[in-house]
Amino acid sequence: MPAYKDEDRGTWYCKFYYTDWKGEYKQKKKRGFKLKRHAEDWEREFLLKNAGSPNMTFKTLVDLYYDDSDLRIRNSTIKTKMSIIDTHILPVFKSKIISEITKGDIRRWQNLMLKKKNPRNGEPYKPTYLRSINSQLSAILNYAVEYYNLPQNPCSRVKSIGKKRADEMKFWTLDEFNEVIVHEESPAYRIAFMTLFWTGIRSGELLALTPKKILDDIESLDICETYKREDGEDVFDETKNENPRIVSMPDFLYKKFKQYMNSLYGLEANDRIFYFTRTALNKELDRLIEKANIERIRVHDLRHSHVALLIELGYRTHAIAKRIGDTPEEVDRTYAHLYPNKDQDISKELSRHKDGIIGKAKFDEQDSEVYNDKEIAESLKAERVFHDLKAV
Repeated sequence: MPAYKDEDRGTWYCKFYYTDWKGEYKQKKKRGFKLKRHAEDWEREFLLKNAGSPNMTFKTLVDLYYDDSDLRIRNSTIKTKMSIIDTHILPVFKSKIISEITKGDIRRWQNLMLKKKNPRNGEPYKPTYLRSINSQLSAILNYAVEYYNLPQNPCSRVKSIGKKRADEMKFWTLDEFNEVIVHEESPAYRIAFMTLFWTGIRSGELLALTPKKILDDIESLDICETYKREDGEDVFDETKNENPRIVSMPDFLYKKFKQYMNSLYGLEANDRIFYFTRTALNKELDRLIEKANIERIRVHDLRHSHVALLIELGYRTHAIAKRIGDTPEEVDRTYAHLYPNKDQDISKELSRHKDGIIGKAKFDEQDSEVYNDKEIAESLKAERVFHDLKAV
């Protein structure tokens, strides 16, 4: 594995042959190394990477992981992964040979993460964030097991740190939402927050709305994109989980939404209806919360508030999942704690049938019932749960 001196430039370079993954014999040349050993190390790492060897460094594995993920995962997700990896994982493992990472190394790294402070507030990282960090390291090593001949993922032999979900999910009741929204004087922010609360769409989905995505014939929203501001540019992407959907609106919300749209001079079919960013939306909600003196929640928690309202109205998991663009399994995992006393309800219902199935027609009717999104919107009207429309 020789390296060569570039006399004209005063640097070193490596030049060698290798066989790529398609079986083609190629030459590789890399210039610009200050030291001979740097050129030799680069050649060695390249050959290990090309061969899919578990003797490559963790940094090389991460580069491969990024290249692979870039073609398969949403850009916003990639950036989140890179932030976690570059901040919390690479500084520790970058020079480590992946086949030499032990469960002891994983345990010591976990202890570092548990002691680490969030530079924004000086507090330890939240358990949910610690779990995300741990899961990302495990995902990279699983990638090495799957594609680069690593015999075993050492993370699988060490108990994970953190928690999958926060101990308490925050959301507002309808009354609490009304106490806050009454303080909003800006028509744009007012309609934005109302739409988030009454439809359960994500903030990125809200900010991606354009006039052509308002389906007037069925008073619904065509949720097919998400929006974010990135490096000074407007970025539109697919919805989370690539799950576009049609979300109907309660009639009072649809009317107010259309009134706001009609007030926007020169609004074209592809123009964004809401001109602000997600950051601005969060800051405005914080301002309203302080003014109303209500417990703080995030903008995303308005989505949780919508689901809590649907659960209160008695809607089933599948209907809720279809409306908010999640799977029924995810709805069950995320919102199971919002279904109080269900076990007692089951016991009471079973007791009614100790002498045989009674009310069978009722159960047949329930089993054949198919909830759709339009019915949810109609129920929101019929139930009159928005009893304090004056506040809205």
